Amino acid sequence: MSKPKFKHLMSPLKVRGYVLKNRLVASNSLPHFLQGPESYPADTVIAHYENKARSAAITTCMGINNFSRGNQMPMAADFSHFPDYDLYDTASQNYLMQMADSIHYFDSLACMGIFVGPPSCYPLVKWSDGEYGLDFNKLPPAPPEEGDEPAGGEKGHVPGTMEPPKPRTFTIEKIDGHKMPHEYSDEEIKKVIMSYAEQAKILQFLDYDMVSVHMCYRGNLPGKFISPLSNQRTDEYGGSLENRMRFPLEVLKAMREAVGPRMLIEIIHSFEDEEGGYTIDDTVEFLNKAKEYADIVQLRAKNVDDAHPTGFELNETPFLEASGYIKERVSGMVIGTVGGYHYPATCDKAIAEGKADLIYAGRAFITNPNYGDLVAEGRDDDIVPCLRCNKCHGRGPNDPYVSVCSVNPRIGLEQKLDRLAKKPERKKKVAIIGGGPAAMRCAIFLDERGHEVTIYEKSDALGGAIKHSDYVSFKWTLKDYKNYLIRQCDKRAGITVRLNTEASKDMLEKENYDVIIAALGAQPAIPPIKGIDTVKVNSANDAFVDPDSLGHDVVVIGGGEVGVEAAMHLDEKGHHATVIEMRDRLAADSTMIHYREMLDAAWKAHTNCDELLNCAVAEVKPGEVCYTDRDGNAASIKCDSIVVSAGMKPLTDEALEFYGITEEFYMLGDCKKPATVQQATRQAYAIASRI
Repeated sequence: MSKPKFKHLMSPLKVRGYVLKNRLVASNSLPHFLQGPESYPADTVIAHYENKARSAAITTCMGINNFSRGNQMPMAADFSHFPDYDLYDTASQNYLMQMADSIHYFDSLACMGIFVGPPSCYPLVKWSDGEYGLDFNKLPPAPPEEGDEPAGGEKGHVPGTMEPPKPRTFTIEKIDGHKMPHEYSDEEIKKVIMSYAEQAKILQFLDYDMVSVHMCYRGNLPGKFISPLSNQRTDEYGGSLENRMRFPLEVLKAMREAVGPRMLIEIIHSFEDEEGGYTIDDTVEFLNKAKEYADIVQLRAKNVDDAHPTGFELNETPFLEASGYIKERVSGMVIGTVGGYHYPATCDKAIAEGKADLIYAGRAFITNPNYGDLVAEGRDDDIVPCLRCNKCHGRGPNDPYVSVCSVNPRIGLEQKLDRLAKKPERKKKVAIIGGGPAAMRCAIFLDERGHEVTIYEKSDALGGAIKHSDYVSFKWTLKDYKNYLIRQCDKRAGITVRLNTEASKDMLEKENYDVIIAALGAQPAIPPIKGIDTVKVNSANDAFVDPDSLGHDVVVIGGGEVGVEAAMHLDEKGHHATVIEMRDRLAADSTMIHYREMLDAAWKAHTNCDELLNCAVAEVKPGEVCYTDRDGNAASIKCDSIVVSAGMKPLTDEALEFYGITEEFYMLGDCKKPATVQQATRQAYAIASRI
């Protein structure tokens, strides 16, 4: 038998009596819309975490969001859709235990994160006699059954009567979780500390092995207290670092006392704060105190968006060096690093070089439901690259709020695939016309189902609409994905690729195919603008692939995501680009959560790009674009070249020409309706699952 290819990443690790089967942790992530309004883990969520647990040493569940339900704006995109599991409801506890049990089935530790997202709070048991806190050693007795004789001396029982004792009752007091540190009284601080300890104790009772305490981004109270940017207290909880870290240390101490020595406690902590906040050396000092109570630290970025790096971050793992710095200075604590970890060779090297003990991955387990298996088997070439589009957090503002992944079409369907996918009845011979991402992905799915596939591509290379990724710096994740698809098509015996071959109806009729799939794509749409047919205009693809053919000053008509990216690429190639957009913001339909902000930041960093918003192009002339500004005034801008980014026109009629050759005919991707990679991938999977 061969040794593990990634032996450092796959090596076991002993922590507080637990033996982790490898160094991979499924970080506290969850596609936003898998959970419904239930106060317990939905089947979709349990199925999702089961897939992670198959290979992760620790599976961290997002869930304890503490009463975040309530009045929220309709279609609110973030916290209203987060899991909010009720720790104090016995029916919810049943499902929470079922989820832990499923995780344990795969020899993974079950971890639950305590995260107080708005408008949630810190809950705490308040007993009818005025005491606070859940004490498992002092639980009230069950009310006696009818006819039982009450035991003497019970509280509430009147001697000499048959009156049963009054049961000790409780309510849940909810302490506001989103005030600033200086707004909390000493009594409230004590209650919040008790709340953390109480929740950890309940989770331990529900058979969770580990609890995760959110302390990063100044989002929850421990993170707010430790940062001088948010902590303005002047008492023993504010001022010096020693005082500012007093509250989070008291939280950890109370949790450790509540759960005893067996349960693992993890801190999620920003390795450093925003400018003016705590430094990485302050983090070292804090962790060297915290390790008395906590076992593991998961190091994150200074702010929430940077912790979910996109393609605009050209460094594959931007926070690894910070992890290494802290690991050198904090002994006796397990150091975990998160942020962009996907490729096993990178992860294995990080462990080998001593820069981290654990690798936390979120999107890797979303893009690849069998991620850990592929790593364990050394099949890194078969790992589907993540686009870092962050659509797992939600899509654009006008898209349906369902959970998706751009490269894993099974997300959101995991619990019902058995009834959605049809089992192949026989091997079929399939022709796919077109060699774009949808065509290649469909061919791979069909090969996995045992069919014989031939791809007809009229150009000299596969890739279709995403070939431009070869030329654009911030499209490196898309380039990785394109190259993955091409490699898979080349290596699979069931897929034949015919390049430089334009398929015709006559050609296909002679091959006796069982199925025809038309994936011809689309062509750039030309908007009905006066004069546009009398001057030379370029497509966004021209700007990506051949920017040298354009002049220095370029006007981009259309400020959607593609137009914005074309302008930024032109800036990087030495041009000046001005984007004209009818709406009030650029890239208005882009992914809202953990992507929009980084796109905005990337745009601002490209200093040779300008924008004209709320402007409608009225006419195009040689060297000039005329438009109407936001106030209705006519204006114009001089330019050397014009780029039009106004969407795509599907090659529907051309695709329909192939209907009738076989009994089964499908249209896929842009030729049916212009689609994103995510939409095209889901279509490809759906079609393949029916053949």
